[in-house]
Amino acid sequence: MFSKHRFPFILLGLGMGIILTNILYTFNPHIEYREYTEEEIVAIAADLGMVFLKENIETSPKEEKEPVKETSLELESEKEKEGKMDEVVFTIETGDSLIKVSRGLEKAGVIYDAEDFLNFAKDKGVDRKLRVGVYNLTTGLDYDTILSILMKLDE
Repeated sequence: MFSKHRFPFILLGLGMGIILTNILYTFNPHIEYREYTEEEIVAIAADLGMVFLKENIETSPKEEKEPVKETSLELESEKEKEGKMDEVVFTIETGDSLIKVSRGLEKAGVIYDAEDFLNFAKDKGVDRKLRVGVYNLTTGLDYDTILSILMKLDE
C-alpha cells in the first residue's frame, strides 16, 4: 500500500500544511469582541443564579435558636388537626437566592427548618427555577407543594 519512501514525504506534507494553516490564522484571526454593559452582565449573572456577595451577608447579629420543645410540636399538630392553618403572604424578589428564600420561609413559619428545605430543593434541582412574585402560602404544607407553588405564579 505505502512504500517506505513515500511515508516521510506524507508526514512532511502534513507538517507543512499545519504550519501554513497556523500562519494564516495568526495574521487573519476571526475573533469578534463584544462589550457588555454593567446591566447586561448583572442580568446574565442573575439568569445563571449568581447573586451579589453583599446580599448574602447578614449584618444583623445572629439570634440563637431555641431548641424545639415537645409542647410546641404538640400545639402545631393540634392546629393541623383542627384545620387552623395560618395563611402567610410570601414575596420572592428579583435576585433572591434559594438560601434567602428558605430562610424567609422559615421566618414566616411556613417551614420549620430552612436547611432541610434548602437541601430538599437542591436534590430536586429546582434551585434556579423559583419565580419572582407574591405567594399566598399556608403553614403546614409539605416541601413538594411549596416548591410547586413557588415555581409557578398563579395569576
